[in-house]
Amino acid sequence: MVMRIGGLSSGMDIDQMVGDLMRARRLPLDALFQKKTLLEWKKADYNGIYTSVRQFRDTVFNYKLQSTLAPKTATAGDETLVTVKANSEAANVTHTLRVTELADGVKKSSSAAITTGESKDTIADQFGITGTFDLKITNGSETATVTVDTAQSIYELVSNINKAGVNVQANYDATLDRFFLYTANTGAGAEISFAGSDAAGLDFLQNNLKLNIDPAQGKDAAFELDGVSLTQATNTFTISGVTYSLKKAAPGETTTVMVAADATAAVAGVKAFVEAYNDTLSKVYGKYSEDRYKEFLPLTDAQRKELKETEITAWEAKAKSGMLHGDPILRELTSRIRSNLSSAVSGLTGVYTSASSIGITTGSYQENGKLYLDESKLRAALEADPDVLSKLFGTDGDTAGADGIAVRLHDSLNGFLDRIQREAGLAATTTGADQSNLARRIREATTGMSALEDRLAGIEERYYKQFTAMEKAISRLNSQSAWLAQQFAPRTG
Repeated sequence: MVMRIGGLSSGMDIDQMVGDLMRARRLPLDALFQKKTLLEWKKADYNGIYTSVRQFRDTVFNYKLQSTLAPKTATAGDETLVTVKANSEAANVTHTLRVTELADGVKKSSSAAITTGESKDTIADQFGITGTFDLKITNGSETATVTVDTAQSIYELVSNINKAGVNVQANYDATLDRFFLYTANTGAGAEISFAGSDAAGLDFLQNNLKLNIDPAQGKDAAFELDGVSLTQATNTFTISGVTYSLKKAAPGETTTVMVAADATAAVAGVKAFVEAYNDTLSKVYGKYSEDRYKEFLPLTDAQRKELKETEITAWEAKAKSGMLHGDPILRELTSRIRSNLSSAVSGLTGVYTSASSIGITTGSYQENGKLYLDESKLRAALEADPDVLSKLFGTDGDTAGADGIAVRLHDSLNGFLDRIQREAGLAATTTGADQSNLARRIREATTGMSALEDRLAGIEERYYKQFTAMEKAISRLNSQSAWLAQQFAPRTG
Protein backbone atom coordinates (compact mmCIF):
# COMPACT_ATOMS: atom_id res chain seq x y z
CA MET A 1 0.00 0.00 0.00
CA VAL A 2 1.38 3.38 -0.96
CA MET A 3 1.95 5.97 1.77
CA ARG A 4 -0.58 8.75 1.35
CA ILE A 5 0.74 12.31 1.47
CA GLY A 6 -1.58 15.24 2.06
CA GLY A 7 -1.59 18.32 -0.17
CA LEU A 8 1.14 20.13 1.76
CA SER A 9 3.08 20.98 -1.39
CA SER A 10 0.19 21.66 -3.74
CA GLY A 11 -2.19 23.14 -1.23
CA MET A 12 -4.98 20.90 -2.54
CA ASP A 13 -7.37 18.78 -0.39
CA ILE A 14 -6.30 15.40 -1.77
CA ASP A 15 -8.82 13.38 0.30
CA GLN A 16 -11.68 15.55 -0.94
CA MET A 17 -10.57 15.25 -4.55
CA VAL A 18 -10.18 11.46 -4.34
CA GLY A 19 -13.56 11.23 -2.63
CA ASP A 20 -15.19 13.22 -5.41
CA LEU A 21 -13.56 11.06 -8.06
CA MET A 22 -14.61 7.85 -6.25
CA ARG A 23 -18.20 9.03 -5.78
CA ALA A 24 -18.79 8.73 -9.50
CA ARG A 25 -16.92 5.45 -9.60
CA ARG A 26 -19.14 4.05 -6.80
CA LEU A 27 -22.41 4.60 -8.67
CA PRO A 28 -22.44 1.04 -10.14
CA LEU A 29 -21.76 -0.37 -6.65
CA ASP A 30 -24.61 1.68 -5.18
CA ALA A 31 -26.91 0.41 -7.92
CA LEU A 32 -25.91 -3.18 -7.18
CA PHE A 33 -26.46 -2.61 -3.46
CA GLN A 34 -29.93 -1.23 -4.15
CA LYS A 35 -30.74 -4.17 -6.41
CA LYS A 36 -29.63 -6.64 -3.72
CA THR A 37 -31.66 -4.81 -1.05
CA LEU A 38 -34.79 -4.86 -3.20
CA LEU A 39 -34.35 -8.61 -3.73
CA GLU A 40 -34.00 -9.12 0.04
CA TRP A 41 -37.14 -7.10 0.71
CA LYS A 42 -39.03 -9.09 -1.90
CA LYS A 43 -37.83 -12.33 -0.35
CA ALA A 44 -39.00 -11.17 3.09
CA ASP A 45 -42.44 -10.28 1.72
CA TYR A 46 -42.71 -13.67 0.04
CA ASN A 47 -41.81 -15.30 3.34
CA GLY A 48 -44.62 -13.42 5.09
CA ILE A 49 -47.07 -14.65 2.45
CA TYR A 50 -45.69 -18.18 2.76
CA THR A 51 -46.33 -18.16 6.51
CA SER A 52 -49.91 -16.90 6.08
CA VAL A 53 -50.73 -19.40 3.33
CA ARG A 54 -49.20 -22.28 5.30
CA GLN A 55 -51.27 -21.41 8.37
CA PHE A 56 -54.40 -21.30 6.24
CA ARG A 57 -53.45 -24.61 4.60
CA ASP A 58 -53.19 -26.18 8.07
CA THR A 59 -56.59 -24.74 8.97
CA VAL A 60 -58.10 -26.08 5.74
CA PHE A 61 -56.80 -29.56 6.56
CA ASN A 62 -59.11 -29.66 9.60
CA TYR A 63 -62.06 -29.12 7.26
CA LYS A 64 -61.28 -32.42 5.57
CA LEU A 65 -61.92 -34.19 8.90
CA GLN A 66 -65.22 -35.53 10.17
CA SER A 67 -64.51 -34.17 13.64
CA THR A 68 -64.76 -30.65 12.18
CA LEU A 69 -67.38 -31.25 9.51
CA ALA A 70 -69.79 -33.42 11.50
CA PRO A 71 -69.61 -32.36 15.16
CA LYS A 72 -71.95 -34.23 17.48
CA THR A 73 -73.55 -33.39 20.78
CA ALA A 74 -74.57 -35.89 23.45
CA THR A 75 -76.97 -35.33 26.32
CA ALA A 76 -77.62 -37.55 29.33
CA GLY A 77 -81.09 -37.66 30.80
CA ASP A 78 -79.68 -37.84 34.35
CA GLU A 79 -76.25 -36.26 34.75
CA THR A 80 -76.02 -37.43 38.35
CA LEU A 81 -75.62 -40.93 36.90
CA VAL A 82 -73.43 -40.19 33.86
CA THR A 83 -72.03 -37.35 31.77
CA VAL A 84 -71.41 -37.92 28.07
CA LYS A 85 -69.57 -36.53 25.09
CA ALA A 86 -69.83 -37.61 21.45
CA ASN A 87 -67.29 -37.48 18.63
CA SER A 88 -67.96 -37.48 14.88
CA GLU A 89 -68.13 -41.31 14.76
CA ALA A 90 -71.18 -41.44 17.02
CA ALA A 91 -74.50 -42.32 15.41
CA ASN A 92 -77.45 -39.98 15.88
CA VAL A 93 -79.43 -42.31 18.12
CA THR A 94 -80.77 -42.46 21.68
CA HIS A 95 -79.14 -45.02 23.99
CA THR A 96 -80.41 -46.44 27.26
CA LEU A 97 -78.03 -46.90 30.19
CA ARG A 98 -78.27 -48.52 33.61
CA VAL A 99 -75.24 -48.39 35.94
CA THR A 100 -75.10 -51.29 38.40
CA GLU A 101 -71.58 -50.79 39.80
CA LEU A 102 -68.75 -48.27 39.53
CA ALA A 103 -65.17 -49.26 38.82
CA ASP A 104 -62.91 -49.02 41.83
CA GLY A 105 -59.36 -49.73 42.85
CA VAL A 106 -57.97 -51.28 46.03
CA LYS A 107 -57.81 -49.27 49.24
CA LYS A 108 -56.19 -50.38 52.48
CA SER A 109 -55.97 -48.31 55.65
CA SER A 110 -54.89 -48.78 59.24
CA SER A 111 -57.66 -50.13 61.42
CA ALA A 112 -56.57 -47.90 64.32
CA ALA A 113 -53.90 -45.41 65.36
CA ILE A 114 -50.48 -46.98 64.81
CA THR A 115 -47.83 -45.06 66.80
CA THR A 116 -46.67 -46.78 70.00
CA GLY A 117 -43.50 -44.81 70.76
CA GLU A 118 -43.00 -41.22 71.89
CA SER A 119 -41.30 -39.97 68.69
CA LYS A 120 -41.90 -40.24 64.96
CA ASP A 121 -38.37 -39.33 63.96
CA THR A 122 -37.65 -42.86 62.81
CA ILE A 123 -39.63 -46.07 62.36
CA ALA A 124 -37.60 -47.49 65.25
CA ASP A 125 -38.68 -44.60 67.50
CA GLN A 126 -42.29 -44.75 66.32
CA PHE A 127 -42.81 -48.52 66.72
CA GLY A 128 -39.96 -49.77 68.92
CA ILE A 129 -38.52 -52.11 66.25
CA THR A 130 -35.07 -52.35 64.70
CA GLY A 131 -33.35 -53.74 61.60
CA THR A 132 -34.33 -53.88 57.93
CA PHE A 133 -36.80 -56.09 56.10
CA ASP A 134 -38.49 -56.33 52.71
CA LEU A 135 -42.02 -55.72 51.54
CA LYS A 136 -43.00 -57.27 48.22
CA ILE A 137 -45.89 -55.34 46.66
CA THR A 138 -47.76 -56.64 43.61
CA ASN A 139 -50.35 -54.81 41.52
CA GLY A 140 -51.50 -57.00 38.66
CA SER A 141 -48.47 -57.74 36.49
CA GLU A 142 -46.27 -55.20 38.28
CA THR A 143 -44.18 -56.24 41.29
CA ALA A 144 -41.63 -54.33 43.35
CA THR A 145 -39.66 -54.98 46.53
CA VAL A 146 -39.44 -52.10 49.00
CA THR A 147 -36.88 -52.28 51.80
CA VAL A 148 -38.02 -50.96 55.17
CA ASP A 149 -35.12 -49.39 57.07
CA THR A 150 -36.14 -48.67 60.66
CA ALA A 151 -33.47 -45.95 60.86
CA GLN A 152 -35.56 -43.95 58.37
CA SER A 153 -38.86 -42.17 59.04
CA ILE A 154 -42.28 -43.42 58.01
CA TYR A 155 -42.38 -40.58 55.47
CA GLU A 156 -39.33 -42.00 53.71
CA LEU A 157 -41.15 -45.36 53.55
CA VAL A 158 -44.11 -43.57 51.95
CA SER A 159 -41.78 -42.01 49.36
CA ASN A 160 -40.10 -45.35 48.59
CA ILE A 161 -43.46 -47.07 47.97
CA ASN A 162 -44.66 -44.23 45.76
CA LYS A 163 -41.49 -44.45 43.66
CA ALA A 164 -41.63 -48.25 43.34
CA GLY A 165 -43.43 -48.07 39.97
CA VAL A 166 -46.34 -50.45 40.63
CA ASN A 167 -49.17 -47.87 40.62
CA VAL A 168 -49.61 -48.23 44.38
CA GLN A 169 -49.67 -45.00 46.34
CA ALA A 170 -48.93 -44.68 50.07
CA ASN A 171 -49.80 -41.93 52.53
CA TYR A 172 -49.36 -41.39 56.25
CA ASP A 173 -51.77 -39.00 57.98
CA ALA A 174 -50.10 -37.76 61.15
CA THR A 175 -53.32 -36.27 62.51
CA LEU A 176 -55.25 -39.53 62.21
CA ASP A 177 -52.06 -41.52 62.85
CA ARG A 178 -53.01 -43.98 60.14
CA PHE A 179 -51.28 -45.45 57.10
CA PHE A 180 -53.05 -45.69 53.73
CA LEU A 181 -52.39 -47.70 50.55
CA TYR A 182 -54.39 -47.47 47.34
CA THR A 183 -54.01 -48.38 43.70
CA ALA A 184 -53.80 -45.61 41.13
CA ASN A 185 -55.61 -47.86 38.62
CA THR A 186 -59.11 -49.26 38.87
CA GLY A 187 -60.91 -52.39 37.67
CA ALA A 188 -60.60 -56.08 38.33
CA GLY A 189 -56.98 -55.97 37.20
CA ALA A 190 -56.04 -53.65 40.06
CA GLU A 191 -54.52 -55.51 42.98
CA ILE A 192 -52.57 -55.14 46.20
CA SER A 193 -50.80 -58.31 47.30
CA PHE A 194 -47.93 -58.72 49.74
CA ALA A 195 -47.18 -62.33 48.76
CA GLY A 196 -43.44 -62.95 48.85
CA SER A 197 -42.72 -60.44 51.64
CA ASP A 198 -40.53 -61.80 54.43
CA ALA A 199 -42.05 -62.65 57.81
CA ALA A 200 -40.80 -59.46 59.44
CA GLY A 201 -42.32 -57.43 56.61
CA LEU A 202 -45.72 -59.08 56.96
CA ASP A 203 -45.59 -58.61 60.76
CA PHE A 204 -44.77 -54.92 60.29
CA LEU A 205 -47.72 -54.47 57.90
CA GLN A 206 -50.17 -56.32 60.07
CA ASN A 207 -49.15 -55.45 63.63
CA ASN A 208 -47.43 -52.07 63.29
CA LEU A 209 -49.23 -50.46 60.36
CA LYS A 210 -52.41 -52.41 61.22
CA LEU A 211 -53.21 -53.18 57.59
CA ASN A 212 -55.17 -56.18 56.31
CA ILE A 213 -52.51 -58.23 54.50
CA ASP A 214 -54.92 -60.44 52.57
CA PRO A 215 -54.74 -59.98 48.77
CA ALA A 216 -57.39 -57.60 47.45
CA GLN A 217 -58.62 -56.78 43.95
CA GLY A 218 -60.43 -53.84 42.44
CA LYS A 219 -63.67 -54.12 40.55
CA ASP A 220 -64.89 -53.25 37.09
CA ALA A 221 -67.67 -50.85 36.26
CA ALA A 222 -70.78 -52.89 35.45
CA PHE A 223 -73.63 -51.47 33.38
CA GLU A 224 -76.24 -52.22 30.78
CA LEU A 225 -76.06 -50.27 27.50
CA ASP A 226 -79.03 -50.69 25.19
CA GLY A 227 -79.96 -53.88 27.10
CA VAL A 228 -76.48 -55.46 26.82
CA SER A 229 -74.51 -56.17 30.03
CA LEU A 230 -70.96 -54.79 29.81
CA THR A 231 -67.97 -54.10 32.05
CA GLN A 232 -65.10 -51.60 31.89
CA ALA A 233 -61.97 -51.24 34.02
CA THR A 234 -62.56 -47.51 34.47
CA ASN A 235 -65.54 -45.26 34.96
CA THR A 236 -64.68 -43.23 31.86
CA PHE A 237 -64.69 -45.07 28.54
CA THR A 238 -65.71 -44.65 24.90
CA ILE A 239 -68.10 -46.92 23.05
CA SER A 240 -69.17 -46.26 19.44
CA GLY A 241 -68.00 -42.66 19.48
CA VAL A 242 -69.64 -41.76 22.81
CA THR A 243 -67.51 -41.14 25.89
CA TYR A 244 -69.29 -42.07 29.12
CA SER A 245 -68.19 -40.85 32.56
CA LEU A 246 -70.10 -42.86 35.16
CA LYS A 247 -70.91 -40.94 38.36
CA LYS A 248 -72.81 -43.36 40.58
CA ALA A 249 -74.30 -46.81 40.65
CA ALA A 250 -78.10 -46.99 40.55
CA PRO A 251 -79.16 -50.54 39.61
CA GLY A 252 -82.85 -49.61 39.72
CA GLU A 253 -82.60 -46.57 37.42
CA THR A 254 -82.32 -46.26 33.66
CA THR A 255 -81.32 -43.06 31.88
CA THR A 256 -81.14 -42.06 28.24
CA VAL A 257 -78.18 -40.76 26.25
CA MET A 258 -79.21 -38.81 23.15
CA VAL A 259 -76.69 -38.20 20.35
CA ALA A 260 -77.45 -35.63 17.65
CA ALA A 261 -75.69 -33.42 15.14
CA ASP A 262 -74.32 -30.27 16.77
CA ALA A 263 -75.54 -27.52 14.46
CA THR A 264 -74.17 -24.78 16.71
CA ALA A 265 -70.64 -26.21 16.60
CA ALA A 266 -70.94 -26.78 12.84
CA VAL A 267 -71.96 -23.17 12.22
CA ALA A 268 -69.12 -21.94 14.44
CA GLY A 269 -66.70 -24.10 12.46
CA VAL A 270 -67.84 -22.70 9.11
CA LYS A 271 -67.72 -19.18 10.52
CA ALA A 272 -64.10 -19.76 11.62
CA PHE A 273 -63.28 -21.08 8.15
CA VAL A 274 -64.75 -18.00 6.47
CA GLU A 275 -62.77 -15.72 8.79
CA ALA A 276 -59.51 -17.58 8.11
CA TYR A 277 -60.18 -17.49 4.35
CA ASN A 278 -60.91 -13.75 4.40
CA ASP A 279 -57.86 -13.00 6.53
CA THR A 280 -55.54 -14.94 4.20
CA LEU A 281 -57.05 -13.51 1.02
CA SER A 282 -56.76 -10.00 2.47
CA LYS A 283 -53.05 -10.48 3.24
CA VAL A 284 -52.27 -11.96 -0.17
CA TYR A 285 -54.29 -9.39 -2.12
CA GLY A 286 -52.89 -6.61 0.07
CA LYS A 287 -49.36 -7.45 -1.05
CA TYR A 288 -50.46 -8.01 -4.64
CA SER A 289 -52.14 -4.58 -4.90
CA GLU A 290 -49.74 -2.60 -2.67
CA ASP A 291 -48.54 0.61 -4.38
CA ARG A 292 -45.00 0.55 -5.80
CA TYR A 293 -42.87 3.73 -5.71
CA LYS A 294 -40.04 3.01 -8.12
CA GLU A 295 -38.44 6.41 -7.59
CA PHE A 296 -37.83 5.54 -3.92
CA LEU A 297 -34.77 3.29 -3.99
CA PRO A 298 -33.03 1.81 -0.93
CA LEU A 299 -30.83 4.37 0.80
CA THR A 300 -27.08 3.95 0.73
CA ASP A 301 -24.99 4.61 3.85
CA ALA A 302 -23.90 7.95 2.42
CA GLN A 303 -27.51 8.97 1.78
CA ARG A 304 -28.56 7.96 5.29
CA LYS A 305 -25.98 10.29 6.81
CA GLU A 306 -27.66 13.22 5.10
CA LEU A 307 -31.18 12.46 6.43
CA LYS A 308 -32.93 12.63 9.78
CA GLU A 309 -34.24 9.42 11.33
CA THR A 310 -37.87 10.38 10.61
CA GLU A 311 -36.97 11.07 6.98
CA ILE A 312 -35.24 7.68 6.69
CA THR A 313 -38.32 5.92 8.13
CA ALA A 314 -40.70 7.69 5.75
CA TRP A 315 -38.44 7.03 2.76
CA GLU A 316 -38.01 3.32 3.50
CA ALA A 317 -41.76 2.86 4.01
CA LYS A 318 -42.26 3.86 0.39
CA ALA A 319 -39.13 2.10 -0.84
CA LYS A 320 -40.34 -1.22 0.66
CA SER A 321 -43.89 -0.80 -0.61
CA GLY A 322 -45.13 -2.91 -3.51
CA MET A 323 -42.37 -5.54 -3.63
CA LEU A 324 -45.01 -8.05 -4.79
CA HIS A 325 -47.19 -5.61 -6.72
CA GLY A 326 -48.83 -7.47 -9.61
CA ASP A 327 -46.86 -10.62 -8.76
CA PRO A 328 -47.96 -13.50 -11.06
CA ILE A 329 -47.76 -16.14 -8.32
CA LEU A 330 -50.03 -14.13 -6.02
CA ARG A 331 -52.38 -13.31 -8.89
CA GLU A 332 -52.81 -16.98 -9.70
CA LEU A 333 -53.08 -17.88 -6.00
CA THR A 334 -55.97 -15.50 -5.37
CA SER A 335 -57.69 -16.60 -8.57
CA ARG A 336 -57.30 -20.31 -7.78
CA ILE A 337 -58.53 -20.24 -4.20
CA ARG A 338 -61.53 -18.12 -5.17
CA SER A 339 -62.33 -20.65 -7.88
CA ASN A 340 -61.87 -23.56 -5.46
CA LEU A 341 -64.35 -21.96 -3.11
CA SER A 342 -66.99 -20.90 -5.61
CA SER A 343 -67.07 -23.91 -7.95
CA ALA A 344 -69.67 -26.60 -7.38
CA VAL A 345 -68.67 -30.11 -6.30
CA SER A 346 -69.45 -31.97 -9.49
CA GLY A 347 -70.23 -35.36 -7.96
CA LEU A 348 -72.99 -34.10 -5.67
CA THR A 349 -76.67 -34.06 -6.50
CA GLY A 350 -79.60 -32.26 -5.01
CA VAL A 351 -79.86 -28.73 -3.66
CA TYR A 352 -76.56 -28.48 -1.82
CA THR A 353 -73.71 -28.74 -4.31
CA SER A 354 -71.79 -25.49 -3.78
CA ALA A 355 -70.69 -23.11 -1.03
CA SER A 356 -73.30 -20.56 -2.06
CA SER A 357 -76.07 -23.15 -1.66
CA ILE A 358 -75.38 -23.29 2.11
CA GLY A 359 -75.00 -19.52 2.57
CA ILE A 360 -71.30 -18.87 1.81
CA THR A 361 -71.18 -16.11 -0.81
CA THR A 362 -68.82 -13.39 -2.05
CA GLY A 363 -69.42 -9.67 -1.78
CA SER A 364 -69.04 -7.03 -4.48
CA TYR A 365 -66.25 -7.11 -7.05
CA GLN A 366 -64.46 -4.29 -5.20
CA GLU A 367 -64.10 -6.52 -2.13
CA ASN A 368 -61.80 -8.90 -4.03
CA GLY A 369 -63.57 -12.15 -3.19
CA LYS A 370 -64.35 -11.55 0.49
CA LEU A 371 -66.73 -14.20 1.83
CA TYR A 372 -69.95 -13.68 3.76
CA LEU A 373 -71.88 -16.29 5.72
CA ASP A 374 -75.66 -16.44 5.96
CA GLU A 375 -75.98 -18.40 9.22
CA SER A 376 -79.73 -18.93 8.90
CA LYS A 377 -79.29 -20.46 5.45
CA LEU A 378 -76.50 -22.68 6.76
CA ARG A 379 -78.63 -23.86 9.68
CA ALA A 380 -81.46 -24.68 7.32
CA ALA A 381 -79.07 -26.74 5.18
CA LEU A 382 -77.77 -28.60 8.25
CA GLU A 383 -81.30 -29.33 9.37
CA ALA A 384 -82.22 -30.65 5.93
CA ASP A 385 -79.00 -32.70 5.60
CA PRO A 386 -76.76 -33.11 8.71
CA ASP A 387 -73.99 -34.48 6.46
CA VAL A 388 -73.99 -31.51 4.08
CA LEU A 389 -70.63 -30.15 5.30
CA SER A 390 -68.95 -33.53 4.98
CA LYS A 391 -70.18 -33.77 1.40
CA LEU A 392 -69.32 -30.22 0.37
CA PHE A 393 -65.97 -29.89 2.13
CA GLY A 394 -64.63 -33.38 2.70
CA THR A 395 -65.53 -35.38 -0.44
CA ASP A 396 -62.44 -36.97 -2.00
CA GLY A 397 -63.48 -37.36 -5.63
CA ASP A 398 -61.87 -38.98 -8.66
CA THR A 399 -61.20 -35.57 -10.23
CA ALA A 400 -60.41 -32.11 -8.90
CA GLY A 401 -63.91 -30.96 -9.83
CA ALA A 402 -65.43 -33.78 -7.80
CA ASP A 403 -63.29 -33.00 -4.74
CA GLY A 404 -64.83 -31.19 -1.82
CA ILE A 405 -63.97 -27.55 -1.17
CA ALA A 406 -61.44 -28.29 1.58
CA VAL A 407 -59.82 -31.12 -0.38
CA ARG A 408 -59.14 -29.06 -3.50
CA LEU A 409 -58.22 -25.95 -1.49
CA HIS A 410 -55.67 -27.98 0.46
CA ASP A 411 -54.16 -29.37 -2.75
CA SER A 412 -54.02 -25.93 -4.37
CA LEU A 413 -52.41 -24.31 -1.35
CA ASN A 414 -49.79 -27.05 -1.19
CA GLY A 415 -48.95 -26.37 -4.83
CA PHE A 416 -48.56 -22.64 -4.25
CA LEU A 417 -46.44 -23.18 -1.15
CA ASP A 418 -44.09 -25.23 -3.34
CA ARG A 419 -43.98 -22.43 -5.93
CA ILE A 420 -43.25 -19.77 -3.32
CA GLN A 421 -40.54 -21.99 -1.84
CA ARG A 422 -38.90 -22.37 -5.24
CA GLU A 423 -39.06 -18.61 -5.80
CA ALA A 424 -38.10 -17.34 -2.33
CA GLY A 425 -37.22 -20.23 -0.01
CA LEU A 426 -38.63 -20.87 3.44
CA ALA A 427 -37.17 -17.93 5.34
CA ALA A 428 -36.59 -14.22 4.88
CA THR A 429 -32.83 -14.68 5.28
CA THR A 430 -30.51 -16.31 2.76
CA THR A 431 -28.59 -19.43 3.77
CA GLY A 432 -26.38 -21.84 1.88
CA ALA A 433 -29.20 -24.39 1.96
CA ASP A 434 -31.61 -21.95 0.29
CA GLN A 435 -31.53 -22.72 -3.42
CA SER A 436 -34.49 -20.53 -4.34
CA ASN A 437 -34.45 -18.18 -7.29
CA LEU A 438 -34.24 -15.04 -5.14
CA ALA A 439 -31.55 -16.51 -2.88
CA ARG A 440 -29.46 -17.29 -5.96
CA ARG A 441 -29.87 -13.75 -7.29
CA ILE A 442 -29.02 -12.25 -3.90
CA ARG A 443 -25.86 -14.34 -3.70
CA GLU A 444 -24.91 -13.26 -7.23
CA ALA A 445 -25.40 -9.61 -6.25
CA THR A 446 -23.32 -10.12 -3.11
CA THR A 447 -20.51 -11.69 -5.12
CA GLY A 448 -20.70 -8.88 -7.68
CA MET A 449 -20.53 -6.24 -4.93
CA SER A 450 -17.49 -7.91 -3.38
CA ALA A 451 -15.65 -7.98 -6.72
CA LEU A 452 -16.60 -4.37 -7.47
CA GLU A 453 -15.47 -3.21 -4.02
CA ASP A 454 -12.08 -4.85 -4.61
CA ARG A 455 -11.79 -3.09 -7.97
CA LEU A 456 -12.81 0.28 -6.50
CA ALA A 457 -10.24 -0.16 -3.73
CA GLY A 458 -7.61 -0.61 -6.44
CA ILE A 459 -8.80 2.48 -8.30
CA GLU A 460 -8.77 4.56 -5.14
CA GLU A 461 -5.26 3.34 -4.38
CA ARG A 462 -4.18 4.35 -7.90
CA TYR A 463 -5.61 7.85 -7.44
CA TYR A 464 -3.69 8.28 -4.22
CA LYS A 465 -0.50 7.03 -5.89
CA GLN A 466 -0.94 9.59 -8.66
CA PHE A 467 -1.59 12.44 -6.25
CA THR A 468 1.30 11.30 -4.08
CA ALA A 469 3.61 11.32 -7.10
CA MET A 470 2.33 14.79 -7.95
CA GLU A 471 2.94 16.01 -4.42
CA LYS A 472 6.48 14.61 -4.48
CA ALA A 473 7.18 16.27 -7.85
CA ILE A 474 5.87 19.62 -6.62
CA SER A 475 7.91 19.23 -3.47
CA ARG A 476 11.07 18.66 -5.53
CA LEU A 477 10.27 21.65 -7.73
CA ASN A 478 9.71 23.78 -4.68
CA SER A 479 13.07 22.65 -3.29
CA GLN A 480 14.84 23.41 -6.59
CA SER A 481 13.16 26.81 -6.83
CA ALA A 482 14.25 27.63 -3.33
CA TRP A 483 17.86 26.59 -4.14
CA LEU A 484 17.93 28.63 -7.34
CA ALA A 485 16.51 31.62 -5.58
CA GLN A 486 19.21 31.28 -2.97
CA GLN A 487 21.93 31.04 -5.66
CA PHE A 488 20.82 34.20 -7.50
CA ALA A 489 20.16 36.20 -4.45
CA PRO A 490 22.48 39.32 -4.17
CA ARG A 491 25.39 38.84 -1.79
CA THR A 492 26.17 41.42 0.90
CA GLY A 493 29.46 42.29 2.72
